[in-house]
Amino acid sequence: MSILAVERVTRRFGGLVAVNDVSLAVEPGMIFTVIGPNGAGKSTLFKVIAGFLAPTSGTVRFAGETISGLKPHIIARKGLVRTFQETTVFKEMTALENVVIGHHMRARSGDLGVLFGLPAARAEEARFRETAAEILTYLGLGHVLHERARNLPHGYLRALGIALALASEPRVLLLDEPFAGMNPEETDQAVRMVRGIRDRGVTVLLVEHDMSAVMRISDRILVLNFGNRIAEGTPAEIQSDPAVIDAYLGQADDMVGL
Repeated sequence: MSILAVERVTRRFGGLVAVNDVSLAVEPGMIFTVIGPNGAGKSTLFKVIAGFLAPTSGTVRFAGETISGLKPHIIARKGLVRTFQETTVFKEMTALENVVIGHHMRARSGDLGVLFGLPAARAEEARFRETAAEILTYLGLGHVLHERARNLPHGYLRALGIALALASEPRVLLLDEPFAGMNPEETDQAVRMVRGIRDRGVTVLLVEHDMSAVMRISDRILVLNFGNRIAEGTPAEIQSDPAVIDAYLGQADDMVGL
């Protein structure tokens, strides 16, 4: 059974149809990528899946449960967690402190327990710090655990944002342009990081413009154009699909990995 299923989802903004009758199915353990030219509806689809927008029609199911219409924080607690294109970390905190905060979505100790330093709350906080350090080390940030986020370079900040999301123990992680603004060396490192996330048992759904990275990393690719689904398949199938090539006409060949 698919862990994530989008069933005939449409999202309208007045007379504008941003996503039109789009369906997709993501299997557990897959890296599934959504691509398309600017304005294709990729980000809108992501927002619908994560609960930041309600679909005009259609349904989103996660692990067999209908989640369309639920609030984003409820969807995240169920295990479907989104990171953002913008850097959304706490700049004045250390890398470790950022990821500890991410763990609090799963906290069992109440606010009073934390406030009064009760034993259960102290033990939970210690576990959070230990797990946060493990996640950061796994993502290649072990040497900057105690560095303030504002001092980290762009690639590290992106990795820190992903670490913060992983702290909430997602089953599916939505990545919005994880390779944006990176140089080739940073992109290679980020590709390895995303594969590592999948190797930890987390299914990955991403939106991305870097077609070279997409073709290397994806198990399956969905192509949108003007809100419509025009193709889906393996990287090899997408590279040779006439509809995809037509959608990218006038753009550089490497946009579709050719």
